[in-house]
Amino acid sequence: MKQPAWFLGHGAPFHTLGDNLFTRFWQTLPGRLPVQPRAVLCISAHWQEPKLTIAGRTAKPAIQHDFYGFSEELYRISWPVPDGNDEGCWLLEQLEATGIAVSEAPERAFDHGVWTPLRRVWPLMPLPLFQLSLVTGWQGEDYLLLGQKLARLREQGILIIGSGNLTHNLQDLDWHATQGTAVSWATDFMEALEQAIVTRDSEALVAPLQLPHGKHAHPTLEHYWPLLPVIASGDIEPEALIREWTFGTLAMHSYTL
Repeated sequence: MKQPAWFLGHGAPFHTLGDNLFTRFWQTLPGRLPVQPRAVLCISAHWQEPKLTIAGRTAKPAIQHDFYGFSEELYRISWPVPDGNDEGCWLLEQLEATGIAVSEAPERAFDHGVWTPLRRVWPLMPLPLFQLSLVTGWQGEDYLLLGQKLARLREQGILIIGSGNLTHNLQDLDWHATQGTAVSWATDFMEALEQAIVTRDSEALVAPLQLPHGKHAHPTLEHYWPLLPVIASGDIEPEALIREWTFGTLAMHSYTL
């Protein structure tokens, strides 16, 4: 049965801890699935390669703690993921059949853009999990084309997930901001971006820096790009799963289609 595609705001690593608004949201996501997926294919903001690369085809997939300066509790987190060998071979065949050429990094551990949300979606991961890299030098049109090709995998039971944040200016975070509030430049950008998302305005989606305050919202674009393959993998209007702000400028907005 066809699987949805999700874009998830992953926030900071510590958002995975305890009971909070975001962990409660992530825990609801399995209930939105029509049936259990065959596997999950995640595109995270935190992995970029010169060529499109896939990770996860290994007997014992691992996670990495790719951050510093956080509480010791985060560095003790482990999250077992099932053997990806058999399903990985099948997935590589399907990617090739759709015209997607990939290199492999089977031993690369999953970064926090993957596990921060997904370990709360599935505390005991029942599914093979694979990660697809971003690509150095790719532009918006390249990520839309990737998403169009990934659409076939959804028909074959693969859940596509993009993980990033739709505003991401670490220099402008307000650690003391009231949860759910945001400054005007951030809300102006998100209002324009959400209009582009729900209308599937590809011209606007591939040029986020041209949206109001776009260069302020995204000094670099790695947290934005995972949105585009998700949007392009379907042809229906995306639906907001959650609209929420943290630290005054960080959009945790998430979408499904």
